[in-house]
Amino acid sequence: MKKIFMTMAAMVIAASASAQVYIGGCAGLSSVKYGKADSKMQYALVPEIGYEFNKNWEAGLTIGYEGVEDGYNTFELAPYARYTFCNTKLVDLFLEGTVGYKHFGGNGRDYDGFEFGIKPGLKVNLSDHVAFITKVGFFGYQQENEGAAKVKAFGVNLDGTNIQFGVNYKF
Repeated sequence: MKKIFMTMAAMVIAASASAQVYIGGCAGLSSVKYGKADSKMQYALVPEIGYEFNKNWEAGLTIGYEGVEDGYNTFELAPYARYTFCNTKLVDLFLEGTVGYKHFGGNGRDYDGFEFGIKPGLKVNLSDHVAFITKVGFFGYQQENEGAAKVKAFGVNLDGTNIQFGVNYKF
């Protein structure tokens, strides 16, 4: 029993020694047209905090706020696991698996939704501590529960509202 405990403690210490904490996030800005109405400005601010276990694996949490200029807004909470499948000195390509909760509100609306899926991304390592991040699209399942109506979507979503740019700072 003592050997098992000491081995597990050594594994935790070894994993922690090479890990890095980072903070940062993404922001997005787009113009959206709903039907025949005028275009509306849509924005997203998605701060994140994460933990880099090694060169290939990271885990973190994003807490986001999206809004449209007419008062409609969304709050999002989404933990994720990120796998970097292509590492170079300057550019890394990754897939981010996420499970997210969203709350939609404003203009008399108040309902919830969730999603789970994969977001592909690109990380440009500007230095040992600073990286430029971009996430493009979403592949997975999304559901919104507005009263008795449920909107469900499964597939790939690659439109102008699914592109985010950001910066991460690694300690």
